[in-house]
Amino acid sequence: MAILTHIFAAFMAERKIDLLAATSIVVANMIGTGVFVSLGYQLFGTTAGFPILAIWLVGGLLAFLGALSYAELATRLPEDGGEYYFLSKIYHPALGFMAGFVSSTVGFAAPIAAAALALGAYLKGVFPGINETLVAGVIILAIAIIHMTNLKAGVSFQKVFTIIKVAIIVIFIAIGCMQGNVQNISFSPEAFYFKEIINPAFAVSLVWVSFAYSGWNASAYIAGEIKNPGKNISRSILGGAALVTILYVLINSVFMMSTPASELVGKKEVGLVASNYIFGNNGGKIMGAIISILLISTISSMILAGPRVLQSMFSKIRGLQYFSERDSNGNPTRAILFQTILSLILMLTVNFDSLINYIAFTLSLFTILTVSGIIVLRFRHGKPQGYRAFGYPVTPVIFILTTLAVAIYFMKSHTPESLLGLGTALLGGLLYFISTDKKKIKENDQ
Repeated sequence: MAILTHIFAAFMAERKIDLLAATSIVVANMIGTGVFVSLGYQLFGTTAGFPILAIWLVGGLLAFLGALSYAELATRLPEDGGEYYFLSKIYHPALGFMAGFVSSTVGFAAPIAAAALALGAYLKGVFPGINETLVAGVIILAIAIIHMTNLKAGVSFQKVFTIIKVAIIVIFIAIGCMQGNVQNISFSPEAFYFKEIINPAFAVSLVWVSFAYSGWNASAYIAGEIKNPGKNISRSILGGAALVTILYVLINSVFMMSTPASELVGKKEVGLVASNYIFGNNGGKIMGAIISILLISTISSMILAGPRVLQSMFSKIRGLQYFSERDSNGNPTRAILFQTILSLILMLTVNFDSLINYIAFTLSLFTILTVSGIIVLRFRHGKPQGYRAFGYPVTPVIFILTTLAVAIYFMKSHTPESLLGLGTALLGGLLYFISTDKKKIKENDQ
């Protein structure tokens, strides 16, 4: 064990993840299942252009406001673990443990399952004869093996696929814009559309958009492995969030300008449907296949980041410490295997729509607590020496109140998924309190 500790210390000192890799992890976590499926469900509430773009702009603004606070927290507390580490240090190890449990199950394993299912749906639209569930499972296993084998290979894989993903989306947007507003849809803020914005459906749609933007805090989970964390953590979080917001607004504009709303409503594979209108049937199939490949980057980024949380948690739970061991290169191989198995189970047992609602609601609870943590730290220790959140305290307060209001409304409209999310968090708390290594958790996290 002492040898493993020495190897891991050397690995951490080297900090192998540079700014480009960290930013690519943020971008890859954000650009995934959500942007390619959310519009179809938003159109149940409204088919008007302005409210849809307003939802994406509000979602992007909230993500950026949250990113400002996370950037300060991650710079101030630059260790692996994300919410698990932040909440343990700021509040209490029990709350941190609950957040870590939610992050590892809802924050990573469930989105991996959702992204794989979406990937399978896209491929089935291109190749009707395939078994989409089987394809999704094979993809998860293949990417997990890459990350289990070698961290450097996994990071390089992540960089390449993220660059390809952004490039393809930019090409998609450019070609769509060149065709013009075929559907003659208006994005102007007319009075009628403001009525739709205050409609309760707007809040539900915002939950879907929040899921699409989730991942803006991804580099916080691997903060202990990022080079020059004092600068690169904040740059990766803020730069990634800003870039993705611009891309989201543009690509959803293209979806609506190119494709009749009636063809998109309720569709999981909106990118494939829009591609058929923009590129024709054959070109659409090619683009649908490309989009499905882009989802590989999302799955990869979560398989890279998630096990770092699991590894840290498992090291403090008797009976699960086996999964906390790292290999000779400092790679949390066993935690990757554990997360992969959990992802496969969720993929096979949970309905896609319920899975998305469950993810979006549950993650919002601990995001609110984490952003609140910046206020607690400022109150206790004053301003940090390094990066400081822009607009403090206004920016974190706006994020907290808005996200809380949406979560409360969502609890009323989607009670089963909300209760399941709360139950998951409570299960994490139960595991903490029955752990015989609870004393060790307190000693290490305080």
